[in-house]
Amino acid sequence: MKTVNFYFSTKLTFDDYIHDHSFALRIIPPETENQHILSCSLNISPYISTKQTIDAFGNNVTSGYIKDDHRFLDFEIKGYDEIDSEKHRTDFMPCYLYQSEYTTPDKDIIKFYLQNKDKCNSSNIAERTAFFSDLLSEIIEYKKDVTNTKTTASEAFALKQGVCQDFSHILLSILRLDRIPCRYIAGLAFCDGETHSWIEYWTGEHWEGFDPANNCPVNDDYLIISQGRDFRDCAIDRGIMFGRYTKQLQLVRSVLS
Repeated sequence: MKTVNFYFSTKLTFDDYIHDHSFALRIIPPETENQHILSCSLNISPYISTKQTIDAFGNNVTSGYIKDDHRFLDFEIKGYDEIDSEKHRTDFMPCYLYQSEYTTPDKDIIKFYLQNKDKCNSSNIAERTAFFSDLLSEIIEYKKDVTNTKTTASEAFALKQGVCQDFSHILLSILRLDRIPCRYIAGLAFCDGETHSWIEYWTGEHWEGFDPANNCPVNDDYLIISQGRDFRDCAIDRGIMFGRYTKQLQLVRSVLS
């Protein structure tokens, strides 16, 4: 078990004024069997009243509405947390067995799976997960600025490049082809200065975490913020707004120590 200090901030700046801005933030870490939130504060600017709910995947959702003209939305969390990766979560949902919008495989991923599925001589789920991650680490290069938040597993697999989100989507796609229930995790980790993503696979009794971008099991150095079928279910911020066409500049900073 480890006690960690976490900090995460996002600054959204728009190139023109917007108004009637409804947003939903998935940024407050959940209280689970393997992480205990000792303290957590959320600051949002411009200051407004917000509503706290929990979505279908168990994520904390902070909803707000800004009626007046504004050109930025800043939010940050900070706090302390106890993480114990030896404890396990058991919140299984059948939907994690099936492909989703970002993980649906194309013919190339299916071909890759069929060519390699019998090369792993074990039926153990942990060993099969590590086996497929090993294969991906050999052919996929970690590289920033070649993909974005809309890139699917098939698109990243074709590029043979991507970031943690892409590694997670590709491994989820392959594990689901292998009939292994698995889910996407968004959070913070010591290995990254922004948000990080990894996956969890279902052993038949509980969830185990695995980080395909770093090709290693998850330990006490990982803080869960949200979970779902893929990135779409876990997006940190999502909103609808009115105004002239605006581009959005996003600056992110995070610390887990």
